[in-house]
Amino acid sequence: MKRLKSVFSITLAAILLAVNTGSSAFADETAASAAEAPAASTASATYDKQFVSERISNNYTKVSKGYTAPEYSGEDLVFPFSLGQGGTVTTDTRGYSGSDSVMDVTAGDKAELTVSVQSAGLYAVRFDYLSYDNSVLPVEFSMEVDGELPFYECRNVKLRSTWLPKAEKSYDRYNDEVVTVPDKAIQWESAYFRDSSYRHSRALLIELDAGEHTFGFGVKSGSFLLGSMVLTAPESIPEYSGSQTASGDSIITIEGEDYFSANESSVHAIAEFDPRVNPYKVTDSELNTIDSDSFGTAGQALTYKFNVDTAGYYYIAMNYCQPDKTDFPVFVDVSVDGQIPNTAFEAYEMAYTSKYRIASLTGSDGNKLSVYLEPGEHTISYTITLDPICYVLEDLEETMAGVNDLALEITKVAGNNSDKYRDLKLSRYIPGLETTLTEYADGLTSLEASARHFNAKAKNVAVMSSMLIASNQLTSLAENPDEIPYRIAELSSSTNSVNQHLANTIDSLLENGLAIDRIWIYQEDSVLPKAPGFFKSMWMSIQRFFASFFDQSYSASNIDPDHLQVWVSRSSQYVQVMQKMIDEYFTPQTGIEVDISIMPDQYKLVLANSSGNAPDVATGINYTIPYELAIRGALVDMAQYSDFRETASVYEPGFFLTGTIGDSVYSMPETMNFWVLVYRTDVLEKLGLGVPDTMQDVIDILPELQMRGLNFYYPTAGMRAMRNFHGTTPLIVQNGGALYSGTAQGGTTLGSEASVNGFTALTDLFTVYDMPVDIDNFYQHFRNGDIPIGICDYGTYNLISNAAPELAGSWDISIVPGTEKEDGSIDRSTCGCAESTVIFKSDSDREAKAWEFVKWWSSTEVQSEFGQTMQITYGDEYLWTTANVEAFAQLPLDSAHKQVVLEFAGNVVDVARVPGTYMLEREMSNAFNSIVVNGDSAQSRIDEAVKTIDREIVRKLEEFGYIDSDGNTIKDYVIPNIDSVKEILGRNE
Repeated sequence: MKRLKSVFSITLAAILLAVNTGSSAFADETAASAAEAPAASTASATYDKQFVSERISNNYTKVSKGYTAPEYSGEDLVFPFSLGQGGTVTTDTRGYSGSDSVMDVTAGDKAELTVSVQSAGLYAVRFDYLSYDNSVLPVEFSMEVDGELPFYECRNVKLRSTWLPKAEKSYDRYNDEVVTVPDKAIQWESAYFRDSSYRHSRALLIELDAGEHTFGFGVKSGSFLLGSMVLTAPESIPEYSGSQTASGDSIITIEGEDYFSANESSVHAIAEFDPRVNPYKVTDSELNTIDSDSFGTAGQALTYKFNVDTAGYYYIAMNYCQPDKTDFPVFVDVSVDGQIPNTAFEAYEMAYTSKYRIASLTGSDGNKLSVYLEPGEHTISYTITLDPICYVLEDLEETMAGVNDLALEITKVAGNNSDKYRDLKLSRYIPGLETTLTEYADGLTSLEASARHFNAKAKNVAVMSSMLIASNQLTSLAENPDEIPYRIAELSSSTNSVNQHLANTIDSLLENGLAIDRIWIYQEDSVLPKAPGFFKSMWMSIQRFFASFFDQSYSASNIDPDHLQVWVSRSSQYVQVMQKMIDEYFTPQTGIEVDISIMPDQYKLVLANSSGNAPDVATGINYTIPYELAIRGALVDMAQYSDFRETASVYEPGFFLTGTIGDSVYSMPETMNFWVLVYRTDVLEKLGLGVPDTMQDVIDILPELQMRGLNFYYPTAGMRAMRNFHGTTPLIVQNGGALYSGTAQGGTTLGSEASVNGFTALTDLFTVYDMPVDIDNFYQHFRNGDIPIGICDYGTYNLISNAAPELAGSWDISIVPGTEKEDGSIDRSTCGCAESTVIFKSDSDREAKAWEFVKWWSSTEVQSEFGQTMQITYGDEYLWTTANVEAFAQLPLDSAHKQVVLEFAGNVVDVARVPGTYMLEREMSNAFNSIVVNGDSAQSRIDEAVKTIDREIVRKLEEFGYIDSDGNTIKDYVIPNIDSVKEILGRNE
């Protein structure tokens, strides 16, 4: 209690100080870094900014406005990395022509290079590099100049590799063409330092004074060679001054799917059943266009090769589809032979079209753009960029920061009391509040209007409609500012808040999907093909419609009874890769034929088994399902096989708890749902806070966070429908509690002293330490910066990694904080199961074949290859979170992050299942809500829950034959624990 009182004294003092002084610890720093306010951020608020992210206050746009030196215009200044420090200098240059030796660096290395410039100026920076590993990850490092980051974007310099598609096409067993795994070109590349989020498409400039400067590099990912760093004059692109007529009749057709290279492995083709696309097949699938889902992120580039027979000027046309941004273009830099011909080809607008359309590139004067080409081989490249709307994104982010600060200021004055009958004249305490809200609203309206020129025909920009909703909401709040305290959620915290609408706008603007069917390099007298007419299109669509009824690819109804039947609860991308690996490796090795089917509904497996239609193997099923099948006698005990322990040796024991009954193991872990502590490094650095290692550390940093309107996210807050075991049990186990003891006949031990203490430790986070109770979208709060630290699962980690490019270099992860024990050790026990694999009972021959499949599928080699194939082919968002720890260690993932996840896996102690476990999970959720939301007493509410849980366990024990109707034990239901599971696995030494 003394500890608790001291924490609250600090918190109360900090809040009172903030309210009375109206100041912030960062007021001076924020004011010093403030630059000219963008259109949407001109509100002259009289309150102080509580915290401004470096991403807003120190980005390239703001810093570059303060440049005073002229642009450098001299010769290139070349500085070999072999003269630098750090890394390993080697003479194995792999063909580099720039010097006799190069620097070899890998993730975790630091390097320095000293340069000398004779005159002050603005310099572009270019790197010569060779990425020699086969990782899908790009080369990434931070770059400091003279010990400081010149601007925010220097936190994450990204150098991409070149990926080449396979020359030969690949087909599955149903004669459908499938996506192949591209090859990484191990070659020297040269690239400018650019904004990794591609909000700025031209090289970023660094201001240097005359004299020596030290560039420092901290390598984040990749193993690569550094040849030279070159300081150059800024990129120069000729101004468009008109277009030449492309006289002649030559025409060159390039199929979109036949690209030469891409700068990301995940860019790939797809089969579209659209009459406007070529080639088009009614039955078998054939890759015929670039998948817009794979080619839609700023910075991605596609390159095509073509040959010209006759010298002259040529036009460029495309058959493309751009369905993401309604009434708004996607911008691409179009390069020919590696150069943008003129400014008309820079950030070219690919207009919105939900259907494929043929269009020629045209200039601002309406004339078709032309380029002069000599006979021979040429390239044309398309790079997606956000440059024209960079100001929109930055203005939106600054407005969101302002709204967050305003919401905090209002909360300081009004508290959390939302009583509408409370008489509080808010405008007296926050002068200019109405003006501030109105100016934010007007700024957003002006910002939307400024983007209308991208589609002059549209009255409103549909992709920015959420911005106008936010503007109207701000106007409504401004009309009655004294009512804001009970409408405070409308500013920044609810799903329909101003900030959520602005975040939705940003997400919409970041979607840049572009599908390319064909490209034509043609001259004036040639004839471009026309899209099929109405009747032809209708006939082709009718043919496809009827053909679809006979397409039984990966269908459970299309089976060979002599083959092993495997049902998979995953999408077709996963299934296609699985089937191909089975046909190429498993069947030739074992002689066992396997049919993979996409599972229609994993939760109907119990019914499928009852009707005699169960498969031999089911995989990708939720970790809770195997128990429901096993308790009904439907599954094979895998522990009976002599090589079970060897197969299970690459999985942590905690993953087996949910599929174990007695001494029998009925499921093999497939994937895990890992939990990590994720935090904004820029925010914590500015606050001077360390990364918490224990829950007490978390509690200790809360006053520093909360006095600035920030907070910590505990995952139970994100479980709105039901607070499941992943959110409710870790602190119980870490505090010495348990949910069961011995046998199920003894009921739950949730009411024991240790368990109640653990559950109270959980609820106190919300009732005592004021963590947010209900968070709809932690990802968005983390992105905004108002909740800069929290515990998240794989899904949120994946979102932050792949859907928030602007945060690159500004966040990191650590192991989940645990509870310190009396001996000083830290208990980090947690849940982590995701999907599993099971074998259904059948005849002994089929069961033996099924076990051979499970062994193969669960092996390190197969899990590793499958995971790498999915990630390389479809992108980082397809990270395969295999529970096989040896295979996970081989996946293309940031090495530091990988170690955190592997440590997490070793701490998994999931909840063993008993008859009636679902009631335990439900009642724990209900008890949490009653205590945290309704203010009930923890002990009395838990006692009530225990009675309900025990009644249900007794009922289910009777149903499954463990007790009779009088409650007498027929046979004990022994509940497995981590020690008993280790004994089954042979790891109890």
